[in-house]
Amino acid sequence: MSKGRLEAFSDGVLAIIITIVILMFDIPEGNDLNALKEMLPLFIVYLVSFVMIGMNWANHHHMLQVTEKVNGKIIWANHLYLFTMSFYPIATGWAGKSNFAALPTIMYVVINLVESLSYILLERTIISSHDYVKLKNEVNGSKKEALTIGLELAALVCAFFKPVRWAAYVLLVVMSAIWVIPDIRMSRVYDESRK
Repeated sequence: MSKGRLEAFSDGVLAIIITIVILMFDIPEGNDLNALKEMLPLFIVYLVSFVMIGMNWANHHHMLQVTEKVNGKIIWANHLYLFTMSFYPIATGWAGKSNFAALPTIMYVVINLVESLSYILLERTIISSHDYVKLKNEVNGSKKEALTIGLELAALVCAFFKPVRWAAYVLLVVMSAIWVIPDIRMSRVYDESRK
């Protein structure tokens, strides 16, 4: 199977997910700033989710650039990744509408953590399916994935404690900053191998 179909399908799913996230907003009741003030927690979580989904799309696209062809393992690893991404709308709406309550915040962080683990699984599946030794060494030698999981675990701990629950969202934003610039390791190694 060519990677084009997988890429198109994934782009469509992520576009739908990001669209559904905005639908978590109700039309404000009232005509003053107080009506918007009530939506502030949801807007904050929406902003974090929007950045996360956009960042995931960019890195997923970048990762598929090193993929010459797709096999069954890659398809199912990609499906798992998209499955975990599909929980963003529910997690975003619940965390934002609950005004950062404990369980919704914990769920939001867990969704991020599981999504990161599924991305790493997809990354490793692509690398092993194509036997990219240089890329495998580069990714294995990188601290990017470990730092991501570490920050998300720290965010999970913060989510359990009300005085520092806000820090869970800050840590997720810090984690996403690591990935905002698409992962150049893959394209760099892939370009070198094509010379």
